[in-house]
Amino acid sequence: MSLESAVRGCARMGDERSKEFIYKTCYGYVRAITLRYVKNEFDAEELTNESFIRAFNKIGTFNSEELGDRFEKSFRAWLARIAANISIDFLRAQKQFVALDDVSELEIEHRSVTVAGDLHVEDIMKLLLQLPEIQRTIFNLYEVEGYSHEEVSVLLEIPESTSRTYLTRAKKKLRELYLASTNITAGF
Repeated sequence: MSLESAVRGCARMGDERSKEFIYKTCYGYVRAITLRYVKNEFDAEELTNESFIRAFNKIGTFNSEELGDRFEKSFRAWLARIAANISIDFLRAQKQFVALDDVSELEIEHRSVTVAGDLHVEDIMKLLLQLPEIQRTIFNLYEVEGYSHEEVSVLLEIPESTSRTYLTRAKKKLRELYLASTNITAGF
């Protein structure tokens, strides 16, 4: 069974075998997305399962016409949006984010750091988990999921300038954490 045939079977008749195939095939992918937002393994598991429940309920809305060889990539992106939105809803329900005062673009420093070629995904994930929740969430939405600052501000119900500020802080903190983990000193 292919992912495409499973999605079509699930959309047409709610086939349980198709749902099981989709779940097993995409579980790790969706779990990785939810783990980028929450630190707690139990919460990530719950969010992952909730993502699949919502996906199965809305699978008929996934537009799969004329995708051809892009089907799997498109379906995974659709699933990723669902998982990210569920994770954001969960975080929003946990607590309200504190809005910052507007910060001008001139106050935001831009620094570059050369990254070593031996930085692995696991290392990046460990660094991301050390960020404060709001910074990690905005970093994930903007840098990983591809949302704009305007979209982030709507999703998190914060000013656009706050999104920019927290992203800048997240990048700065990640640089500091990375440099500390590699014992590199920078001229900050």
